[in-house]
Amino acid sequence: MSATAILSVTNPNAVVFGFGNRTFCCRSNFAKPSSRLFPSSSPMKPWTLDSRFSPLISTNRSLKSSVFRRFNTLMEWQECKVKMKVEVPVSVAYGLYSERESIPKWMTFISSVKVLKDKPDLSRWTLKYKAFGQNLEYAWLAKNLQPLPNQKIHWISLEGLPNKGTVRFFPLGPSSCEVELTFAYEVPLLLIPFAAALQPLMQGLIKNSLEQFAEIAKSTKTT
Repeated sequence: MSATAILSVTNPNAVVFGFGNRTFCCRSNFAKPSSRLFPSSSPMKPWTLDSRFSPLISTNRSLKSSVFRRFNTLMEWQECKVKMKVEVPVSVAYGLYSERESIPKWMTFISSVKVLKDKPDLSRWTLKYKAFGQNLEYAWLAKNLQPLPNQKIHWISLEGLPNKGTVRFFPLGPSSCEVELTFAYEVPLLLIPFAAALQPLMQGLIKNSLEQFAEIAKSTKTT
């Protein structure tokens, strides 16, 4: 005897199990459907598991949007923070990091950054990296928020991969400074099974990128 699990369209928290020609409904103690909206005489239409957990498959737009919002609350955010001493004046480090299209030179996992000509506070980013046996590629549109010259650069994504970050600059003297990069991102659905390993991977990548940035900044100072 086979069993098929479905979710009630009138109550997303109710699971219905069908055995042959019998149906058993197991409800949770959360929201109950209004009798005014769903009279007892109206038939209960089943909702397949595919449409519950894969909202892009659903052909019903209202259901798709509500399921997406419900599923989106389960997304996990991770944050990485790295500090690095850079042997250049703070103004040099700030100026170099402000050149967004140059960022792929020290961030090897970022394949390109393109600043929009008509809206210079916006830029399109592409990430490409091989990890967990997969060729990963993500893109997003970022908006640079109001900077503090020689102190802070920060941004937030407007579309694509959800992320946000801040680069802070602290003078250590006339010829050196400390750069602190904080990067937060939503774990992509594909990488949720690897979430525990993703954070240390990103921490290492960001550390390597700041080390590379320090070398590039130092060479820029001497030229």
